[in-house]
Amino acid sequence: MQKNIAIIGAGPTTLYFLCELLDKNVFPQSVVIFEKHAEPGKGTPFRNENASPNLLSNLKENEIPKLNVSFSAWLHEIYSENKVPTTLKTFLSRADYSEGSANKVIPRGVLGEYLSFCFNRAIQSLKQTGLDVTVKLHSEVKSIVLDNQQFTVDTNKERCSGFDRVVVNMGGDLCAKDKLDDALWAYPPKQYTHEDASEFNIDGMSLTAIDAALSIARTKGKFYDTASGLEYRSKHDFQVVMRSRSGVFPKVWYNSDAVADYKKILNADCAIDVSNVESFFRHKLLPLFKQSMPKIYHQIKNMSFAESLTFLNQRNGQSHPILKLKAELLSLADESRQSDWPAVIAAGIDYIQQSPLLLKDFLTQHQDIKSQLSASFASIPLESANRIIALYDSKVLTFEQTEDAKLEEDDNAEGIKINAKGIIECEDKLAKLKGLLTFSGKTYEREAFINGDEWSVTENHELLINGKSTQLYVGSAFVTPWYINIPGLGTCADFGKQIAHHCVQTDAYEEAVGE
Repeated sequence: MQKNIAIIGAGPTTLYFLCELLDKNVFPQSVVIFEKHAEPGKGTPFRNENASPNLLSNLKENEIPKLNVSFSAWLHEIYSENKVPTTLKTFLSRADYSEGSANKVIPRGVLGEYLSFCFNRAIQSLKQTGLDVTVKLHSEVKSIVLDNQQFTVDTNKERCSGFDRVVVNMGGDLCAKDKLDDALWAYPPKQYTHEDASEFNIDGMSLTAIDAALSIARTKGKFYDTASGLEYRSKHDFQVVMRSRSGVFPKVWYNSDAVADYKKILNADCAIDVSNVESFFRHKLLPLFKQSMPKIYHQIKNMSFAESLTFLNQRNGQSHPILKLKAELLSLADESRQSDWPAVIAAGIDYIQQSPLLLKDFLTQHQDIKSQLSASFASIPLESANRIIALYDSKVLTFEQTEDAKLEEDDNAEGIKINAKGIIECEDKLAKLKGLLTFSGKTYEREAFINGDEWSVTENHELLINGKSTQLYVGSAFVTPWYINIPGLGTCADFGKQIAHHCVQTDAYEEAVGE
């Protein structure tokens, strides 16, 4: 296909985009990938500076969408211990596939190395097909100009022209962030893990906040396995305070393998048609709870969807965060699947996402429950939960519930403030993308689009302005207005494949018409 494509961002979404091109065996004329950082394939969560020291993902091997080499093959055959970072060496030495390790999640650093390997392999494979593909690292995109159906990409280094299509696969850089005064971002942890600091105030109790607390703890002491359980010891006198509106953590790891089972049940149940989210919850999700988790069903059967999420997440301010963690750790041993209720919710949201009528109702009537959904899907790795409990037991960690979830001014000048609230969505998800794009020429008038005409993203991920095609594709779930779920590797795979598939389909159609 005689098309030149620019891709902004070299993270997992771009990796899956490239793998899809290889799978379909149809290629554009050229691909140029612009990446601000030095580690292609990894994306924001898995870069070395954000993954250290020894932070965990919440993914097991079978939860990684298929790539050009399996994780198991890469782990045991391709890399040897003398070729890999310390984090990976440790993981390799402990790696086993016994029943007891079924719930083990992969360290972020290890996952990042794997994604980077797959990315480089994909680039090599594309070059072997004859595709002109270039990866430009340390290239921060400053603007994208569309002039008479041709794109120009301006970076901090150069200007590149002649692109027929642009795929924007930046995630974190396009997310709205509400930064506190005098507070540091949670990533990279090396910003604040200082030996001489004695007080750390963390705004948030999400997975990001847990990463921050455990990074500090690792710098100042060690965790030990003892006869009575995990213990934390340190020679340093320091305190970590975590604060949030809810005052509790997200749920401990749950068996996401069950999501596919619940999806099948929902998709097979065609007996009842529902027209809005509340009726979907009443007539589709509740019967699923009744069938699979009767104990939970009897507790939530008279609640609304929002009320049931608040109850299930235990975010009503009545639970102590450590008691909640301990109860969830115990519930994982319950063979009745009572601890897997987030899998039902995840299957339900996927169903809503696939139904235009339900999706429209959700986006107009139920935006206020997104924080509850985030809490439902975010899962704390077992190891991280046990370490948080050990920090609390050692009296290093304390909690505060605040109304506005903002850190108050601290009289201690040496105290370090950390903003770990995670992604904060703005009302206009495409706001930062609008600032990145410039339109000129006869087809587009720049001022008209900057000043508030309708921007939308199709199901094929193409950006439309006032209903007009732009040939620019949005691969970031964080800025895609119609997307509900929290983005993860599965989302990266779906978006990357869908965008690649649509590009190939469109090109094939254009070629057929031309012939």
